[in-house]
Parts: sequence; C-alpha cells; structure tokens
Amino acid sequence: MKDALAEKLLAHVLAWEPEDMARERPLLQAMAAYKYDGYQQFFPGMRFIESLARWLARFETPDERHAAYEFVKTRLIFCSADEVTHLVEMAYPDHVRPFLIRRAADELGVNPHHVTKITNSPEFRLLQRECLFLGLSDGARIADFRRANRELNNEQIWQTHELSEARAKGLLKKLASHAAQLAGAGAPPACPKFRTVVLLDDFTASGTSYYRPDKDGPAGKIASFHHAVTEGVLSQIVDGRIDVIVLLYMATEAAKSYLEGHLDTLGRQGPVAYHVEAVQRFSDSIRLRQGGGGPIHGLIDRYYDHSVFDEHFEKGGTDHAKYGYAAGGLPVVLHHNTPNNSIALLWSYDDRDVVGLFPRVQRHKEAP
Repeated sequence: MKDALAEKLLAHVLAWEPEDMARERPLLQAMAAYKYDGYQQFFPGMRFIESLARWLARFETPDERHAAYEFVKTRLIFCSADEVTHLVEMAYPDHVRPFLIRRAADELGVNPHHVTKITNSPEFRLLQRECLFLGLSDGARIADFRRANRELNNEQIWQTHELSEARAKGLLKKLASHAAQLAGAGAPPACPKFRTVVLLDDFTASGTSYYRPDKDGPAGKIASFHHAVTEGVLSQIVDGRIDVIVLLYMATEAAKSYLEGHLDTLGRQGPVAYHVEAVQRFSDSIRLRQGGGGPIHGLIDRYYDHSVFDEHFEKGGTDHAKYGYAAGGLPVVLHHNTPNNSIALLWSYDDRDVVGLFPRVQRHKEAP
C-alpha cells in the first residue's frame, strides 16, 4: 500500500498520465528493489520511490522535475552492498597476488607465467605470509576481506594502520612461528619481517584524506603511516626497503593519479616504494564540472543550500559545496552513505530544511 501511494505521489509530482506510469513503473521498481532501497541512511520507513517523490517536489517547475528525474535515470551511479562485497573479494586475487607472483618469480629466476610452479614454492608461500594487510578506515571491511581470502593467515590482517608496540611485536612473533613452518625442510629466515604492506580502504574521490601537503608538513592517513613505517612502531617489523600497496576498492582516476604522484615523491624520501591500485575506477568523464551546460547545472546552482558548507569543505579549496568537496562533481552514491565529493543536489543532512534524495551522515562536525 505504501509503495502504491509513493508511486501515486511521484506520478502527481511529474504530472504523468497512466501510460507514463505504466512505462516507468518497471524501471523504478527494478532500481528500488535491486539497489536503491538498500541505502542505509534512509530513515526508518523511508524507501527510494518515496524519497524520489519528496526530492522532486522541491523543484518548482515541471521542466526542472523532469530534468532531475532524467539525471537520476541516466547519470546516477549507485554502489550496492553486494557490489562492494564483490570488489572486496576481487582485491587480493586481482591486485596483490599477481604482484607477489611477479616478485617471487624474479627472486626464483623463473618465468612469471609459470604460475603453478611459483605458487607451490616455499619461497612464494613465505613471501605471501610476509605481506601485512592494514585497514585505513572502517570502509576497509576487514571481516569481509578475511573471509574472502582463506589462503591468508588471520594474523597478517589487521583492522587499523595505527598499531601499538605490543600489537606490532605480536604480529612479528606470529610471523616468525609461521615462517618456520612454511620453510619445510629448508632453513627458515633468521628474523623474518614484513616485506610488503597493503593499505586497504573503500573509496576515494580526491585522495587528499590520505595525503596532502600542509604548512606544518604532510597530513593525512598515509602521511601518518609513512612516519610510522620509517621512524615509528611499524619500522620495527618491516624489512629494509618495502613495497606498500595502497589498495582501494573504488577510486576516481583523478584520485589515483593524485596519489601516485605524491606517493612516488614521498617514497623517494625513504625506504618505501608505493603502488596505488583501484579495483573499480571511476572515469573522469562521469564528473559534472562547474560552468558546464545542460539543465542539471542550472538545478545545482538554483537549489544549493550553503548551510552544508563548513570548515572541512574549505580544505578542498572551494568557497561552496555545489559540486561537492574539492569540486569533485560526482553523481555517485554508496550504499552506506553519499560521498561529500558528490554534487550537493543529491544529498543533504537530516537537520537541514532542504530535502536530499539520499540523506547523508556527516562524519565530521564543526566545533560549537
């Protein structure tokens, strides 16, 4: 009954005739059932079609409402929970294991295409165990990553990159024990340490939360990690020059390029070689850029609520949030939240008067 009422409201807002509703209903129901009803920030009882009707009602003219509806139909990118789980499952076998195979082949002096020979060798199994996986945030979905990669040991996967000294020593002790077992008849390494570190996270659109130059020195999660791995706790458990793979389940091409440039420079300053990998890349072609033509840009300007702009958006180098943080201009929604790099037209906070299609939870709040 509630779905039927929501459809009637939507038909009223868009001034649809019965034949219009008959044509659009299957698509709407499929979008809702397959993806959009799974958005985790809808308040209890809210579903996609109802939210869509409320959102479209904020636009004043029929042409604006139809333009907004067409944008949702043709440009919106929604990443469901199942899709993100699939990306998590692909991360190690598609992006880390091939790297370890190439490295093992080089050390063994064999053709890297002889995959079975390499992966059955004690050298590869030890190299795989000497790989440490750390989460950069809750988005790393470490529990899902563990379940998807049973060939890895639980003791080489940890939910955070900020390790205590006791935890670091514990990881090293377990590594030594397992290295002795993996050596088989051969001699185990005297003092095994981690040779590869993989930093896991779910999504970045700009890359600046991981690394950004600052007047007081580099800031961000990877800047913090770099200090720990070169001078802090992590330096005690890694072996000389190490490879660090920043492995993101989703990233824009712009963010990947940004990180590659900055981290290459950072790595040359110490014994770290950085590699940036993205399981799913978002092309720059999906972005909406300020000054672009078309009806959607008019809506972005006309229906912008500047109250969403705060000190965190200022760090992105813009004086408004119309096109999101750092003018990201993304039409992207993740199942658990809407990135702040997405256009403000799509989202709002629950304490604002402006209605958003996908309400957003604010991770950072300004001090009162």
